[in-house]
Amino acid sequence: MTAATEARTMRAAIFEGPGRLVISERPIPQLHAPDDVLIEVEACGVCGTDVHILSDPPGHPGTPGCVLGHEFVGRVRGVGAEARDVAVGDRVVVAPNLSCGTCAACKKGLTAHCERFTTIGIFRDGGMASHVVVPALACHQIADDLPAQVAALVEPLSCVFNGIQQAKLVPGETVVVIGAGAIGLMFLALLRAGGASRVVVVEPGELRRGIALEMGADYALDPRDAGFAEAVENALGGAGADVVVDAVGSQLPAAIELAAPRGRVLLFGMDAHARGALPQVEITRRELVVFGTYVGDHTFPDTIRVLESGVIDLAPLVSHWVSLEELPETLDEIRGGSAVKAVIDLTRGA
Repeated sequence: MTAATEARTMRAAIFEGPGRLVISERPIPQLHAPDDVLIEVEACGVCGTDVHILSDPPGHPGTPGCVLGHEFVGRVRGVGAEARDVAVGDRVVVAPNLSCGTCAACKKGLTAHCERFTTIGIFRDGGMASHVVVPALACHQIADDLPAQVAALVEPLSCVFNGIQQAKLVPGETVVVIGAGAIGLMFLALLRAGGASRVVVVEPGELRRGIALEMGADYALDPRDAGFAEAVENALGGAGADVVVDAVGSQLPAAIELAAPRGRVLLFGMDAHARGALPQVEITRRELVVFGTYVGDHTFPDTIRVLESGVIDLAPLVSHWVSLEELPETLDEIRGGSAVKAVIDLTRGA
């Protein structure tokens, strides 16, 4: 037990219902199950899912009364009697999506499609607090020297890594990434590191276009510009892209239009309200392959290895490194488009 855990309460970001986030006191969680692990949190990312949960009406379900936060890194401060392969003092990141292991999907190895799927930080208490209790099987060790604000990005990067595996990029291929939020920028970084010869980012926000160029995009184009279609054509050398990523969740028609014959279209972003007209004949005639890609629970080890190796640098996309008390104001900035990726430093106060 550390001095911090000897205290009986902690500050936590709690989802209280549609549109309601409260920063208030919570009891420090205790070990209950034999495989429980107590983590002292260093940093926790703010995901677009958190913003959707806090919308009114909500754009994503969540459990009222739950401590938010599913993207976090911290130190193990306690372990249950049956916790395996994790020890007090380990620095870990947490794979927050928990599956039952016994349903039909789990038995096929499709754990992301578990019939009893649940998520730390969405349906049970998560990492927007100084301490959290998680199952040992969710913990993955990570290097001590990786900055906390980067280590906290393992969870979203693992989801992107899952998409990269589906896209099967061949070195020298061309890529278009639609949307330069945190996810789009992660796709940019991994696709560039994977050997893409040319990467074009499509993004209306000037701030995000600038970060995309800093992170290796060859072109960052505003889709609202009058000459956008010609600019994309020139950027791709007169041909479509071998791989097109929709990191927004509503851009399938545009992605199909930008793809080369036999190109791959990767759909990552999720917008339950998107109902764009689908040019199906273009998929058939140009023999396009369209992938849906979801969470990356099985990709945590590879994702950690990529970050530890230094092959990619995600530091430029962390636009806000804030205290827990600054979270409400930061959420307003995210909603207003003046933030790219916010990460909460749980080791400091306001």
